[in-house]
Amino acid sequence: MSRARDRGATAAFLGVVATSLYLNCWNLSVNRLGNTYYSAAVRSMTASWHNLFFVSFDPGGYISVDKPPVALWVTALSVRGFGYSPWTLLLPDALAASACVAVLWCIVRPRFGTLAAAVSGLALATTPIFVAVARLDLPDPFMVLFLLLASWAVLQSFESRRGWRWVAAAGVLVGLAFNTKMLAAGLAVPAIGLMLLIGTRGGWRRTLGRAAVFGVAAAVVSLSWIVAVDSVDPSSRPYVGGSTDDTVSDLVLGYNGLSRVSGGSTGSSAGPGGRFAGAPPGGAATPGGVGGMNGAGGVMGGTASASRLVADPLGGQIAWLFPLAALGAVAGGWQMRRRRSELAIVALFVGWFVVHAVIFSRAEGTFHSYYTAAMAPAVAGLVGIGVAAALRLGHRHPGWWIALAAAIQTTAVWAVVLSRRSGTFHSWTRGLTLGVSGLALLGLVVVVVANRPRWILGPVLVGLLAALITPTAWALSETDNRVLNATLPQAGPRTGSAGSTFGSTTFDADTKVVDYLKRHRSGERWDLVTVNAQVASDYIASGGLSVMALGGFMGTDAATSTTKIAAQVRRGEVRYFLVSSGGIGRGGPMSGGPATAIMSVVGSVCPVVSSLTSDGNSLFDCAGLGTDLAAAA
Repeated sequence: MSRARDRGATAAFLGVVATSLYLNCWNLSVNRLGNTYYSAAVRSMTASWHNLFFVSFDPGGYISVDKPPVALWVTALSVRGFGYSPWTLLLPDALAASACVAVLWCIVRPRFGTLAAAVSGLALATTPIFVAVARLDLPDPFMVLFLLLASWAVLQSFESRRGWRWVAAAGVLVGLAFNTKMLAAGLAVPAIGLMLLIGTRGGWRRTLGRAAVFGVAAAVVSLSWIVAVDSVDPSSRPYVGGSTDDTVSDLVLGYNGLSRVSGGSTGSSAGPGGRFAGAPPGGAATPGGVGGMNGAGGVMGGTASASRLVADPLGGQIAWLFPLAALGAVAGGWQMRRRRSELAIVALFVGWFVVHAVIFSRAEGTFHSYYTAAMAPAVAGLVGIGVAAALRLGHRHPGWWIALAAAIQTTAVWAVVLSRRSGTFHSWTRGLTLGVSGLALLGLVVVVVANRPRWILGPVLVGLLAALITPTAWALSETDNRVLNATLPQAGPRTGSAGSTFGSTTFDADTKVVDYLKRHRSGERWDLVTVNAQVASDYIASGGLSVMALGGFMGTDAATSTTKIAAQVRRGEVRYFLVSSGGIGRGGPMSGGPATAIMSVVGSVCPVVSSLTSDGNSLFDCAGLGTDLAAAA
């Protein structure tokens, strides 16, 4: 019997991981170069080890990306080893996301059983926004993977004689998560710490000792890259993109930190209040509606409020299984209230969910719907644990079966509610969901009337199937539909340009400009200068040019001045400047400050290349005009 159970567990594990791999990897190249801001950086990072360490956005080493290095290092090494292509750019994230499913299984299965692990893994694998993020070159899958590995390491420490080593390893992994997405990784750390405190046996001294080891290891690894970069003379490295003073510490606390919650104006990609320029409070840049910036399947997170996670922009991304997750918190906590290791796991997922929910609901700065992918492991873990716990508890107190049946039915109805917000997108799932959930309810009634408690698993599994139909369909749709905006991914309906105010995908490079610059290269360090990285990304990523993005991601970084640019023109390091009219990020409302001022001087001093004035682009040739630019500054 034991061997049969082991074979069944192995089969279930392989099935769940295979499902994740299919959803994350199938037809992956449909997204081409993915997020061109990151793929441009990866291409630049492969130009030199110096660029690699400092995560330079451009091959010339002018400015860095506004994120820490770990995920980009992994992708850059993939490109170095296997060449530059959609697969080498996107596959690392897809594999990392599938590894998250495997690690979640390893956390849940030893203490809650195969059913709990299978349900948890399947719930995570089919979470729509988790799949959408996994299919792009974003840092989030790696951040989540490191946090789950840290949680697993803490779990291992509970039964190890040298548990402090596992605790130290957990701290190192948290540090790697921090160096993947900075303070965003910190939202899960209180939950991991709570898990450590609850699960450690041997008295308060032992507990505090392990907590100290965890904290020191996490702090040392977290600060290592920051200290290394900030210790280098600014003239010997790229400007720190997104910072206000050319330091990573400012980037951590400002643009990638507190401003995301408070809405303070920092960094390069937000206007006053941390919002996109011209956007009303709450981050809305366009009206809602299906696929709009703040509509169902939208890329922005809507207005900060207590109901934000279940409102139109975010509900279809992450909220599908909330009712079952709530049951999991109660049933799992009650069943394991006297078993410290198991209770610690429940506390991990509850704490992980609660901290993210509170911060995400209150965040008034730049908040994108895909950030909710970080919550998916907590929701999935609670769903699996809750189902298994309620089934076991019901054998002694049938009221738990009633609660489980109610949670399943509520989840199915909730799926229909969320689906209806998206118009006709996979509308066929609504009737099927209600029909299958009705069969599950009928089966539960039969079990009660016939007094056959051993049959309970059948209708429960049918009910779970009903609850997963629509989110799975949404997740599956990601394998067929190219993302509308690889910078700001979203799961769900695609509605052309309505999916994002940024246009259909990215700012595509003008092939005439690319061809002209390649023909007229004369040894410049940068082939082209643009206002911001939104314009520069595709010229680097697909055009293969070395492009200086004057003001960083959105063009608002004070990274240089007209005087410095004039000196570079005199030295022959730069020559051509591209000004694009109209469109957010093309010298439009999201740009400003020194970058726009520099381009204004360029436009008044340098002649236009007349053969390249179509498609809203104006290419200026400043060769030999460095002194004139300095005089006009």
